Amino acid sequence: MKNSLTNNYNLTYGGRINFCLNQDGLNSTSNLGADIQLYTDATFTTGDFYVINFDINNLGVLYPTGTNDVLSNQAAITKQGFALKTAIQLVLNQTNRDKVILFGHSMGGLCAREYLQNPSNWQPDGMHHVAKLITTGTPHLGSNAIGGQIVGVDLRSDAMRDLKNTYDDSQLNGVYLFGGNELNSVMDDGSNNYYNVDVNCDGISNGDFVTGLNYKPMYTNLDFACIIGTGALGLGDIAVTTDSANLNNIYPNLTTNIFTTAVLHNFLPDQLYPNMKGLDEPNEFNIAYGINFDIPYVGFITKQNPQSPYPTVDYDDYKFNVTSNSQINLVVNNALPFPIYARIVNSAFSQVGATLTINSGNQILSQNLSVGQYYLEIYGTPSANSYQIPYAFGLTSTTLSNEDFISNNYFSIYPNPTNSKVNIKSDNKFDEVEIYDVLGQKVLSSKIPENQEIDMSELKSGTYFLKLKNESLIKNTKVIKE
Repeated sequence: MKNSLTNNYNLTYGGRINFCLNQDGLNSTSNLGADIQLYTDATFTTGDFYVINFDINNLGVLYPTGTNDVLSNQAAITKQGFALKTAIQLVLNQTNRDKVILFGHSMGGLCAREYLQNPSNWQPDGMHHVAKLITTGTPHLGSNAIGGQIVGVDLRSDAMRDLKNTYDDSQLNGVYLFGGNELNSVMDDGSNNYYNVDVNCDGISNGDFVTGLNYKPMYTNLDFACIIGTGALGLGDIAVTTDSANLNNIYPNLTTNIFTTAVLHNFLPDQLYPNMKGLDEPNEFNIAYGINFDIPYVGFITKQNPQSPYPTVDYDDYKFNVTSNSQINLVVNNALPFPIYARIVNSAFSQVGATLTINSGNQILSQNLSVGQYYLEIYGTPSANSYQIPYAFGLTSTTLSNEDFISNNYFSIYPNPTNSKVNIKSDNKFDEVEIYDVLGQKVLSSKIPENQEIDMSELKSGTYFLKLKNESLIKNTKVIKE
């Protein structure tokens, strides 16, 4: 996946962020303060994507073996989510971006959820700064099979304890995911008793009651996707069942895109097609990605989930803010073998101006916009391989004087010709209308209602000139009455 993003899509790899999650080397205790140590990779720089790695020992050595392995990669998921807070803060500071996308395989998806569903883990401003969560092969409902499917797993580790759906001997639900008391009698797996039962990692194993991750609220101001490995028989990826990998089985009210692929657990990270579908941009305005002016962006027209509200068209939604009356220029480059489209929508979800059709190469859409929040929607009908070819786009802005803004702003009147009424579509509201015939005689003068509709049904057939007015603007236009 990393090689494809860099070689095929020209995205910049920003480096690896390393943590030891068992810095004191003691498996018998868990403590957020003493156990977590950051070992940022020397190549850490500004990039488009980063890798977080917990497989490191307390000497800063990657992928330790033998006596040097302190089981950092098998540490408690509570520790993982706590460390993720630091990783996100590093990336936001390095890139000067406002949000990140979290993509977690297997237990990595639970690490992301541990961060997201616990506001105590969030950033200093009290916000989570996550734009999208994608999980692939993640045991959201737990798994009792993971230890038998992955080489090198210590069956007594904190991770194995936290990933359990039920414990072998007690038959009680896993405490980390479903809640319960931090007691050996609860987390009884017979001969494989865990090194400790301190699920919340407060340094004390004293019978604390833990609220399970699956009973904590899931925040909905971000986008979600799940990738599920079905194996050859469609039952799961051997380590995780299809039901367990589906986040909608816990939070059915989420608008989660679900994608399946017929591979086993360890092969999921290599599945470029479902991974890119998981990374698809939001198709709802309320979770649109924020973009800024004078920054280049890329997006993808990607096959959609057949069960989604828009199964045949990929709508990619972005939002931006205009801080002064401005001419906004949108430049879109389409390298795909089919047309894509772009339009601007205001905060009331009404389209502003015309739709831009981009057949190939660069196309420019210019639109005068007043102060406020707007949405940019780029969309098209995807093919099976269109995810391999990104489109590129960017916004520029030129501040306009009030006179220029008023005189150049968007305006249309329709239907024209008409047999009764006409409607005004404009960024400006008009209050009065005067209507003149071809001889220059005024034939009608009236107030314009709030819906910006003018009734011409009483006029004879012919050509008329309309003078539209408000406090700061007079607009003249011609209408044919049939």
